[in-house]
Amino acid sequence: MEKPRILVVGSMNMDLFMEGANIIPKFGESVLCGNYGYATGGKGSNQAIASALQGADVTMVGRLGSDINGESLRKELQRAGVHTDCIVTDPDRQTGLALMLLHEDGRYVSYVAMGANGAICEEDVRAAMDARQFDMVIMQLEMPLETVYRTYELAKERGIPVFLDAGPAMSIPLKRLEGLFILSPNEAETEALTGINPETKDKAVEAAKVLYEEANPKHVILKLGSRGALLYDGKTAELIPCFKVRAVDSTAAGDTFGAALAIRLCKGDEMRQAIRFAHAAAGICVSRMGAQVSIPKAEEVEEFLRREQ
Repeated sequence: MEKPRILVVGSMNMDLFMEGANIIPKFGESVLCGNYGYATGGKGSNQAIASALQGADVTMVGRLGSDINGESLRKELQRAGVHTDCIVTDPDRQTGLALMLLHEDGRYVSYVAMGANGAICEEDVRAAMDARQFDMVIMQLEMPLETVYRTYELAKERGIPVFLDAGPAMSIPLKRLEGLFILSPNEAETEALTGINPETKDKAVEAAKVLYEEANPKHVILKLGSRGALLYDGKTAELIPCFKVRAVDSTAAGDTFGAALAIRLCKGDEMRQAIRFAHAAAGICVSRMGAQVSIPKAEEVEEFLRREQ
């Protein structure tokens, strides 16, 4: 399909990032960092903008506070072409905030104040699904768990495939998510869900099998950082390598990977071809500073792939 209709359900945060956070402090310890700044982010918002930049017709469901951070997030989504009429402004809660501590190698740790994200509910999702038709739902775990389950169940009732980017890392029961289209955690999220550190290919395959047995998705796709992605369909496992780039900030890379993959599949790409495209999108993202400002457009990804041929 030329312009997939995507519903993204999930979090929207203002990110406060600090560069040069190369030490995780102990209690009572201060760590001197470099530059800092603010950027719009949140896993759901990142996915929505990435999906729009990859050529989808995107509707965002989530909650913002009635504050200046909420106004900034809404404007960034609208600038990217995302429909924001299904976003609820919650007068009783603040907009979500994430403190991002960036290591010099591009990795990060974050502390997230959920704010209005903690009030996203079934009614918010139902209203969007009743108003429009969708080709796929993309969601993550940065919202109430019951809302995650109900989003999947509402989509399943309507025959809409669901892509779950299983972050942030946490251990959750997967039984109510049985039959997902794609279940895609990163390394930390895989270990949280399975108790298995996917540090080797054998361990990654073992973890993928556990996830497949528990959730019975069509595909498990483990995001393994610089090693690439492990694809498992219940029968065969394949490690698909990523592109070598100079990473400066991995914020939003996983969200970009998932969104690009989902859009390419909706547009008719074969799975391995779609993963390669998603690797390229994530590779561009990690080579830039910031969250949403680092997400590439489809044309940039296509140019990157032409250079890599």
